Amino acid sequence: MTASLDIAVAGMGLTEQGRHTGASGRDLRRQALDLALDDAGLTRSDIDGYILIGASFEDLRYLGLSPAFSYSLMTGGASPTASVLVAAGAIATGQATTIACVYGEAYSSAPPKLLPHSTGGTERDIRSYSYGYPYLYGMVGPASAYALAARRHMELYGTTSEDLGRVAVVERDYASVRPGTQGYGQPISLADHQESRMIVDPLRLLDCSRPTDGGAAIIVTSNERAADLTDHPVSVLGGGTSHAIETWWKETMFESMNVGRAARTALEQARMNIGDIDVAQLYAPFTIAVLMQLEEYGFCAAGEGGSFVAEGHTGPTGAIPTNTGGGQLSGFYATGFTPLSEGILQMRGQAPSSQIPEARTCLVSGSGGNGGIQGSWSHATLVLGTDR
Repeated sequence: MTASLDIAVAGMGLTEQGRHTGASGRDLRRQALDLALDDAGLTRSDIDGYILIGASFEDLRYLGLSPAFSYSLMTGGASPTASVLVAAGAIATGQATTIACVYGEAYSSAPPKLLPHSTGGTERDIRSYSYGYPYLYGMVGPASAYALAARRHMELYGTTSEDLGRVAVVERDYASVRPGTQGYGQPISLADHQESRMIVDPLRLLDCSRPTDGGAAIIVTSNERAADLTDHPVSVLGGGTSHAIETWWKETMFESMNVGRAARTALEQARMNIGDIDVAQLYAPFTIAVLMQLEEYGFCAAGEGGSFVAEGHTGPTGAIPTNTGGGQLSGFYATGFTPLSEGILQMRGQAPSSQIPEARTCLVSGSGGNGGIQGSWSHATLVLGTDR
């Protein structure tokens, strides 16, 4: 039997999420940490472990922390989900008792990177959007990798652009009634999706997310300590990781997000089956990632993701409400903190809208990492639970 975890989220801070907020990434991390500490009823001196999603050697001084350790963690969009497992290890080995996992980026407010020959203006170096050597063959940006995954899914299973569009419509339905999201008050139809311009065939504009500025932080501690700190602790019942490098060896690249090992480990630790999950919050910056994960986690059979969504199973009254805050497509893009923060809100019963009344378990996924051309190489899964 896989060892069970004994950790919980005792506090969470989520800043304003949007475009052109004007705040720096460091400012956003400080704001998020302040909110998380206040939420947990803690002070800076209580934090004895710090995990930064990204890399910054100035954070501790600026944030006023003096922990036993400070880690920088970067495994793409899996980083926030994986940071919870790193925190669990530190707590289990006695390195810390109360750990802050913090993220903050200002994608749309940061000054542009200029080309070496540039004399000014806002010209960005296109290489910053590329994926290693595939750049030589014209693959630029994550949309190109996910577009190949979408095309492969279409070839294997007959998936259509309309199937992808229904994912976008459902997530916009959630976001359109959630204040603070990018899609608030702006529902879309399937026709709107089909009329949106092509970005990377077969992905249209409404198949894609876009980065937003924002910060997020959670306080991770033991279940016992979390219960003393808050009336609404969220237990981490299980967690797992996997990596998709084997898709190169097996020549199945773009056919899988390789969630298998991560899912099995997380569910074994939680002593659950996939049918025990009430809600799902999936890392999915493109519509195809939702379909692939619904299938690979076992919520539906391979190739049935499109019909599963069309039948309403990912909606608020469906079999597995999914990305209930609008996800990364229409909610906001704070890398893996988008699904993680919504999972925590759902387990607390505090979602500002689209709260699933009887939800007691939640699956959270994270994926990403630059492994050459595959946008989903690293994968991490958490199973969250509550006794509320």
